[in-house]
Amino acid sequence: MLLPAETGLPRNKNVRCKVVLRRLQAEINNYQNEFGSYPTGDCAQVLKKLFGDNPKKIEFLRPPNTFTNQIGEFLDPWGTPYAINFLSTNSFVISSAGKDKIFGDKDDIIFNSVSNDFVKP
Repeated sequence: MLLPAETGLPRNKNVRCKVVLRRLQAEINNYQNEFGSYPTGDCAQVLKKLFGDNPKKIEFLRPPNTFTNQIGEFLDPWGTPYAINFLSTNSFVISSAGKDKIFGDKDDIIFNSVSNDFVKP
């Protein structure tokens, strides 16, 4: 599925980031439903699988070029690559470093699949 057009996303970058994180969460779950497990590898490898580099060539996501950098990393509204961490075979966390572009501080935006919601850093 395509991400909403950049013009269709909210102007507020925090809200826009949450919309994209929810979409990533949904497509990771769709991948799991299709293949029986979450995509494996580092963040770049996981995203490649979601972008169609998987055994069935299914494009779970097709982001506009403005959402990726030169090496194909998926970028948050501030231009920092998202982080995807699988905690176990049935849980994951997707993070944005937020406005300051530094992971691990109070402005991070974090989605946790266990709570199925956003959590504080």
